[in-house]
Amino acid sequence: MKRILTIITTIISMLSFAQKISFIPTLKVTYDSRLQLGEKNNHNQKFILLSNAQSSYFAAARNYLNDTGQYKQTAAIDTRVISDYFQERVIKENNKISVFIRFSDAKIRYEESEPLKWVLYSDTKVINGIKCQMAATNTYGRRWIAYFSREYPISTGPYKFTGLPGLVMEVYDTRDEYHFTAVKIEKDSEEFKFNLSNYKLMSKRNYLQAQYNMRFTLAAFPPIDDENFRRETQKILDKVKIMYNNPLELKPFE
Repeated sequence: MKRILTIITTIISMLSFAQKISFIPTLKVTYDSRLQLGEKNNHNQKFILLSNAQSSYFAAARNYLNDTGQYKQTAAIDTRVISDYFQERVIKENNKISVFIRFSDAKIRYEESEPLKWVLYSDTKVINGIKCQMAATNTYGRRWIAYFSREYPISTGPYKFTGLPGLVMEVYDTRDEYHFTAVKIEKDSEEFKFNLSNYKLMSKRNYLQAQYNMRFTLAAFPPIDDENFRRETQKILDKVKIMYNNPLELKPFE
């Protein structure tokens, strides 16, 4: 019996440890982006990528400050709860990608391990003084063009765009609805730590459904007894849905 309890305790400990992310980055990359989120809804967003050869973390700039404890309140209202639009964070460790998000008190995540399949081309361009080579992939219902630099031989990039023999300096879909460009590269050796144990692990399909429910339905609201008020609130959410009907992953399972 004691042996069984020891094994169970060890497994629980291992799972808990596996959910605690810790790595020393070598690079901190700042990306500017243009995002066409939906009908007449364009958004410019700054992102931060921390990375070394095995691990990386990617998030919108303010979320990065929140996650690393660097946020400093400069106004009467604490804006950490407001966050950036692009609230999903992406962590890669040993070729496993974890995507996680928080809605109010709900914390959810999913994992992926399928690598992207890139085709490399001889075309080159110079981005911020750095020579880059072209690559392309078809994924998420879009065709993506990337330019990566062998000058930084780390297989990483914004969002989930990894797997190339160098840092992704620019990536965009052929409709140019989602466009990321590296604007600053710095050396970084500050340990990054994050605990995913409070984020419920779900299948990607269930994660996306939960995300949809919390963003575009009354699921994220306290119970509403007034039927008229319920209908009017849902109408507002339906209008919001139109504004955000062009996700980066048009086909999440392609």
